[in-house]
Amino acid sequence: MSQSKKISFAAAALLVLCAAYAGLTWQQKQSAGRALQEAESARVYVTDFGDVTGIAIENGDARLDFVEDNGTWYYAQDRDCPIRQTTLTNLADQLAALPATRKLENADELASYGLADPKIRFEITTGQQTPATLLIGNQVKAAGSSDIDQAPEEYYACISGGSQVYTIDSSLAETAGKGLYDFIQTESLPTVSGADIRDIAITKEETTSHFVKKEVDGQGNIAWYRDAADTEANRLPDNSQLNNLAQAVSGLSIRSCVNYNATDEELGSYGLETPVMTLTWTCRKDGKDITTTLLIGSMNPEGTGYYVKLKDSKAVNLAGKENVDKVLNAEY
Repeated sequence: MSQSKKISFAAAALLVLCAAYAGLTWQQKQSAGRALQEAESARVYVTDFGDVTGIAIENGDARLDFVEDNGTWYYAQDRDCPIRQTTLTNLADQLAALPATRKLENADELASYGLADPKIRFEITTGQQTPATLLIGNQVKAAGSSDIDQAPEEYYACISGGSQVYTIDSSLAETAGKGLYDFIQTESLPTVSGADIRDIAITKEETTSHFVKKEVDGQGNIAWYRDAADTEANRLPDNSQLNNLAQAVSGLSIRSCVNYNATDEELGSYGLETPVMTLTWTCRKDGKDITTTLLIGSMNPEGTGYYVKLKDSKAVNLAGKENVDKVLNAEY
């Protein structure tokens, strides 16, 4: 066989293989698509509502009420409460079409599943339907076991007024165990590096120190100056201490909110009426200067963090002890 015929034969064989592979891939995709459709059609749902506009969560004596208005979720008792929108939106979507892990056929009486007088209830309001209440009862025990620790993370559930019992995963039971502050949008500090910080002012024990970082040549070299005057008399002989302070400031972050609307009287209990330190820094981020002022108060009773407050905010937050200590103990 000539060399040219061998090449033609090899090319033809390659085309056949490519076509076969493409056909197999197409068949696999089609099969996977059908499998997904069949799985979805076989899936059982506990709820099938339209847009959810209200959610009330009851867990024993505790109750939280949330309402949606023009696409925004609010805490019903106080619309100024800063609610984390994604958390409520995801919860509303989950309650609108809640999948069951199992539908119980020929179920016993509701009391057998802890659904006659359950501890956990989700009252669900939609725009066009009468509110419905989802009841969550006992945790499902593992087959042949009386030990709840061996049970899968599933719970019995039903709609109030109905007799059909389902099992669902544990996510809603976990949600019901949360408090208001688990739904609050916590304030945040700018995410920057120490090198991004160009101005720092510290007030401590009624004394204020102010430092400014400036470039001293066209090579990007910098120097820290006391106050705003870039005279040699105000230039610090060594940048290391202020660089370390700037690095410590960049490491500050807010962990959680402890009081979203503290009164002037309450600030004293957090050590924020007369802060241990008031810290102001300016950083360059996305081409803009951002100035932040943070008041640092007392340590929390657990000793895990310090109470902090952003200037002009009424929210008292908690910042991690280790990072705050670095700022409080920094030399400058």
